[in-house]
Amino acid sequence: ALAARHIGGAINFVAVSETLGITGSAVSAAIAADNVVVALYFAILFYLAVPGDGEEDAKLDEPKEQVQLKTPIDPEDISVDGVGITLPSLSTSMAAASCLVALGKIATAAFCRTGMSSLPLISMFTVIGATIFPTFFSTLTITGTTIGVIFMQMFFAASGAAGSIKLVIQQAPSLFLFSGLQVLIHFASLIGIGRLLLGLKTKELYLASNACVGGPTTAAAMAQSKEWDRLVLPALMVGILGYATATPIALVLGQVLQKLPVVVGR
Repeated sequence: ALAARHIGGAINFVAVSETLGITGSAVSAAIAADNVVVALYFAILFYLAVPGDGEEDAKLDEPKEQVQLKTPIDPEDISVDGVGITLPSLSTSMAAASCLVALGKIATAAFCRTGMSSLPLISMFTVIGATIFPTFFSTLTITGTTIGVIFMQMFFAASGAAGSIKLVIQQAPSLFLFSGLQVLIHFASLIGIGRLLLGLKTKELYLASNACVGGPTTAAAMAQSKEWDRLVLPALMVGILGYATATPIALVLGQVLQKLPVVVGR
């Protein structure tokens, strides 16, 4: 679940936690520990990143006439400007979500093993639908984002209420170390492969890392604060790609990790 959180975001964490049957105490402890690790990692990234070092590249690559691109909205961010929430949009969003949920549940019951959560297939059908019908789903972005964030926060509230404070305190240190180890290996791989082997620019690697560990919003904010204007949109897109791929990757990883004790025992 923490791998899904670091590849995508809280949305993916919810899907993997529900699929793997993680208890409320473990969910609360994992979120608490991971928030500390991510905050510390962001501080290190912002310290390492040099402001404005992409200015020369931007000037070289900048066309004479700028083309205005529509910036995608982070599915975990409801601080977007604009109205857009109306009774028709609420009804359409709920109807579309209900259809996707029903389709995911039917497909899960027909093609997957008994007891598996339908959330992964629901996520897959949602991504497919948004890819095939972008115009329709773009009209529901603000309304759907708001409804989704509300229900996601309700999930965390319910998980925390069902958990035990004592268990959270007991589990948090080990989860803190595990989350920190994940981020440390991620950064070492980032520099080792991206910088030393492939020769990619550090500012692009830092933004990709931010989009992976944090999300589209934090990556775009970092690009803007460091004056890497031409990298704002790529940072957003990489973060959204993480949302689309994190759940299946983490579920595959979960299956592998669950089989490790059996392999070692042999």
